[in-house]
Amino acid sequence: MFNAKITGTGMYVPKNLVTNADIEAITGKSLEKFAERIGIKQRYVTGPDESTADMATYAGQNAIANAGLKAEDIDLVVVATDTPEYVTPPTAIVVQGRLQAVNAGAFDINGACSGFVAAYDVVSRMVMSGGYKNALLIGVYNMTKFADKTDAIFADGAGAVVISQTEEDAGFMASYLYADGTQYDFLGIYGGGAKYPIQKPENVDQLYNNTLTSLKPLPGDRNVKLWPVVVKTLLDKKGLEYKDIDFVIFTQINKSVILQVMDILGLPVEKTICVMDKYGYTGSGCIPIALHSAVEEGKIKKGDNVVLVASGAGLAVASALMKW
Repeated sequence: MFNAKITGTGMYVPKNLVTNADIEAITGKSLEKFAERIGIKQRYVTGPDESTADMATYAGQNAIANAGLKAEDIDLVVVATDTPEYVTPPTAIVVQGRLQAVNAGAFDINGACSGFVAAYDVVSRMVMSGGYKNALLIGVYNMTKFADKTDAIFADGAGAVVISQTEEDAGFMASYLYADGTQYDFLGIYGGGAKYPIQKPENVDQLYNNTLTSLKPLPGDRNVKLWPVVVKTLLDKKGLEYKDIDFVIFTQINKSVILQVMDILGLPVEKTICVMDKYGYTGSGCIPIALHSAVEEGKIKKGDNVVLVASGAGLAVASALMKW
């Protein structure tokens, strides 16, 4: 059996920069305490001339180049997103065509904001089976198309990795996925699917339109309680402990939560990364964007045990352990 190793990373954010000062000018409300607690100071957002597939394509090209490969070397393209280009066909199909990855199959995975890590699990196992040599996995988020434009949390962006077949002692090691489907009606985009197709006039003015809608409040301490348990369950699969983690990347939605969890794990802050100050919250794109940033900054070294933890609406949680 082969191993599945990340051989290239990449990212892309849109050209439109929106700072906290820009939002303050519109709303008249100070974001000073928000920036201090959440860590978000600016974000990049798509305009009418940029879409999900655009960002995914650029991030994919970046990762392929960093892996030293060409598009024709890729034999699988997978896009993880809950803000797809269309309901159908899959965004990955559009991206595969634009990349001219002529030897690749393609499909999407929707795990909400946990989608990239869940897809990393799936794609790594496909590569490890021997069926694929070089797979391109992209996490992309275009939520500003669906959210209130003055919401300081949401941003757009894409991150990508190339996962390659290898015989090295490196790459994917284990995963742990958790879900609680009773929370499906907390937060989501409920219009536009088969339940509430928005083209029907009687649905246009009702609650279930095609905008991001909060129906129930999310527990404020959920990730502080959940993430340490998820990490322990993941590490137990390989007989490891918290101290064996060399680097960990969490969903980039709240800096104070990440710091609290690192304290619970007994790990120094140097073993994690926060990029929300630069990029805002990029959902299914935030883990690969943070990973690319950590690699570019030399924070992750060969042989390191790296943990990824992501949470999303649903509730959907995915975690993975790799040796870099």
